Formats: sequence, structure tokens, C-alpha cells
Amino acid sequence: MIEFRLLHYDEFDQAIALADKTFRDDEQISMGDAFPYVFSHELSQSYGAFINNELVSFIGLVPSVIHLESAEIQAYSIGAVCTHPNHRKKGFASILLEKVIAHVERAKASILFVSGDLPIYRKTGCTFYGERNIYEFQKGDLPIAGGYSIREFLPYDWFELRKLNEARKVYVDQSIFDFAVLHQSKGFASIHKLEHKILVAESVNEIKGFIVLGVPNSSTNQSPARLIEWGGEAQAIYALLANSFQHGVKTLKISVPTYETELNGLLSSLEKTVAAFPGTIKITNLNLLLKQLGTYLNGKIKIEEADQNQWKLLFHDQSLIVDDAALEKMILQGDPNLDPYLQGIFPIPLPFPEGLNYV
Repeated sequence: MIEFRLLHYDEFDQAIALADKTFRDDEQISMGDAFPYVFSHELSQSYGAFINNELVSFIGLVPSVIHLESAEIQAYSIGAVCTHPNHRKKGFASILLEKVIAHVERAKASILFVSGDLPIYRKTGCTFYGERNIYEFQKGDLPIAGGYSIREFLPYDWFELRKLNEARKVYVDQSIFDFAVLHQSKGFASIHKLEHKILVAESVNEIKGFIVLGVPNSSTNQSPARLIEWGGEAQAIYALLANSFQHGVKTLKISVPTYETELNGLLSSLEKTVAAFPGTIKITNLNLLLKQLGTYLNGKIKIEEADQNQWKLLFHDQSLIVDDAALEKMILQGDPNLDPYLQGIFPIPLPFPEGLNYV
């Protein structure tokens, strides 16, 4: 008998074992340690396919709240999607994905983030989104910036990091405890066998910026260090990046969303590659997303239903009629053919997915 359902409290060890078998080698920490919220007994959100009470397929599901200026978007992320080798190509993951999407809709989340872009996700309406500049550089490529004292994080810094985290235009809701747990678990970094290191930039005895780096966990690991999370003044973040080579970094690879115009401007001397955000996204309920975006859009643009599956956009004494698909694309990807005013609103800024909250 096959069951497709939420995991019970005592079944997450099976999920961790299946995920470790699928994604981990002997040099990587367990998926259970790297992604504690995916395998959380307390949250109990993830789905599995069971044959005679044995877990054979799994999808991790994690809820989050995204803050965009004063707006709050209710979202979910899926990850650690895996099926036992003896039960692949039977459609189990597709059935689980249907149940996950139904769960997301019932929970009144308007967006689903997916860490992959396989056909199984694209068939359900997941699409690429966002835009980032990718930089990879070495010591000396960025001039050292003055005006800041750079040091490693100390246990007394949590309140300041929280303030900087929540001062960003867009961020995922985190308590101090969430930040600490996700820093310790180093989810995305662990994929590349990297360890976390937090650096802070101080000026006049006040922390003005921080970065979370993923740095190689051994002398034999030749992977570049990566920028995982950051917050604070753009000039302070620049100073931290330039000074990171004094803290064990040899090569640094970073992705900066294009909406972070000030930081990208400071990095303009570096070569870059422009790409979409990694992974895909699905708007699970367009009406609900527009409602949750209400305070962000208020004063910028008015979006109202024109008729079935069509919307009227009102802005600067102009109007535009679009269908559901065009509006969703505009929200997630923007459109270079839009009025320049609309290009300042769309695509909406969303958190870069390979940060502390990576699923």
C-alpha cells in the first residue's frame, strides 16, 4: 500500500537517511544538520511517499515570511527532493509535488520557491525569476576601502546584526535564534564543503555592515569562497569584501541582485556575468500575492481586475491591460519593453535564494 502524506513526528530520521544517501558524501555533514527546518519535527511540514511504512520519496517544505519594505509575503520553499533508487520513475515525486502545492495554497502562501529547475517543476508552472550580477575575484582586484575597522563576529554582536538584517529593503523574517541556527547549520555552504565565517565592519564604535562568508573547510578544497548573506551600508559591505582576503579567502564568488544598485555600482570595476536567480518560483495565487504586496505597491501603481483573467494597471495617468500570464511575468521577471516607470517597480525585489534561508 502506498501513502502520500505529511511525515509524522517519528519519521524524519528516515527522511534524513534518504536525503543523505541521495545528496551527501563522506566529507559533507548530514542533511539533517545542514537543513534543520526541512527536517523539523516541530514544523512538520514535509511530505513523503510510504510503502508499508517505509519512506521511499520525500519533499522538504519550509514556510517563511518575506518582508518587502512594509509588505509581508507568505511563502514556502521546497528542497531535499529525493526518491529511493528502487522507486524512481514511478511518478511519486510528481504526486508529492501536487500535495505540496495544495498545502501551500491552503496555508494562504502566495509564492513557492524551488531550489531546482527540472522539468518536474517547470510542468507545474515554476519559472525563472530575478536578476543578479555574478562576480568572481581575488586579492587585489578590489582596492582596500578605508573608514572601517574589519573584524570577525563576536558573541556580543547579535542585536546589531539583527538591526542591519531588518534594515534591508527585502529580507526573510529571522529571529536572532533563527540567524544563529542557520549560521551554525551552514546549509548552502555545506553543499560546497564550506564553513561559515561572519565579518563585521565598524565605524565610530558601531557596526555598519556584516557579511556571512562560506570559506573552504580544508586546505585541499579549491572551491572559491562565497558570499552567503550580507546587510548594512553598501560602502561597509564593499570594505568587508575587499578585506575578506585577510581572513583566509583566496578567491571569492558573489552574486548581487541587480536591485542592489549602490553595491553593484561600487563593484563596477570587476568583470561580471548577468544571470537569473538560481532555482525557480511559482506564484500559487496571483490575487493573494497582489493583496500581500499591497503596501509595497501602494502609491506606486494601482492594479485592479479588468475582467476575467485580465488586469488593469494604472500609473501616472496611464493605463495598461494585461492577462494573468503577462502580469506574473512582469512581477517575477520584469519586461524591458515596459514603460520606464514600470521598470522601476517590476520585477519586484525578492531575497537571493542561496542565503542563510536556502532550502
